[in-house]
Amino acid sequence: MTSIQHRLSRLAMRVAALGLLAQPAAVAQEAIAKGYIEEARQAASDGRYLDALAAYADAAAVTPNDPRVHEQRASLFMSLGHPDLASGDYRKVVRINPDDAVSQTNLCWSLALANHDLDGALAACNAAVKREPSSHDALSKRGYVHLRRGAWADAEKDFAASLALNSASPNEMFGHGLAMIHLGQEQDGRDEIASATLDSPGLVNEWTAHGFGARGEIRPDMPVTTASQPVISVKEMKLFLNRSTESYFGFRTPCGRVLPPVGAAEGGPTLFDHADLTWSAECRFGLIHGEGKLTKAGEDAPVTRYVYGREIAPGEAGEALARKLTLAYQVLEEAARP
Repeated sequence: MTSIQHRLSRLAMRVAALGLLAQPAAVAQEAIAKGYIEEARQAASDGRYLDALAAYADAAAVTPNDPRVHEQRASLFMSLGHPDLASGDYRKVVRINPDDAVSQTNLCWSLALANHDLDGALAACNAAVKREPSSHDALSKRGYVHLRRGAWADAEKDFAASLALNSASPNEMFGHGLAMIHLGQEQDGRDEIASATLDSPGLVNEWTAHGFGARGEIRPDMPVTTASQPVISVKEMKLFLNRSTESYFGFRTPCGRVLPPVGAAEGGPTLFDHADLTWSAECRFGLIHGEGKLTKAGEDAPVTRYVYGREIAPGEAGEALARKLTLAYQVLEEAARP
């Protein structure tokens, strides 16, 4: 979608909203939110992740208690490899629908993958299993939480129960094997992991990313954080590359600058078109902490305004970009606070 089409789409939504003013406020709000959700889904499908996040923020502002907004944004974060950010939306879904076992399982899994609030993760999985005792997925996710907590016997029990419901599942076999290794059944555990990876060699890399090696070793670079701490550190970098950008932009530097791979052609203006794709709490406004304003050389030179590492040009287009950036990174700002 071009920038003109995007503006026309938003204008059409506003016109439609005016036609809804005579209807009950809740109906009008739901219709407006639905338009934003559809806009976000289309943007995510197109690989325009920043646009998608901004549209989801708009939808959440209109109907904050609509679980669809938070479910879909959380799903986008999970697909982009940010379970820590997804967990905040899944918490909101659970508050809205506390009796939904799937939502509880999703919250449990996102917290466990982020190694954050493992007590909360366990509580969510317990709630899911209580509501759906025959859910092999909830049992498996709780087994992973137990691995993270070092409760090896509980992990073995849950993975075994999950396998009884869904036999020969490679992921559950791998988790069961890890639990057995830590319980002293090393050979049996390794044999089960070997069976799991026989037709699924990618499992080793997947579990390594989840914090465990094929021999039961635990990655030391995944510190656990508690519910009283922020889910992300102010020093973390969060990179949201649009799908079309991923193929030719490979390296990044702090404060929102994305660099082309070594040997690639000069990025030129295109390089700076993609400078809004990186977030970190330390340099999120172009300067450290606070919306940055840099004065150019000379006493009478105009002031340049920066938002999330992007220079904001004067006028309507610049303000539209500043608004989109602020909306898109709203979730990260929340996640960086305790």
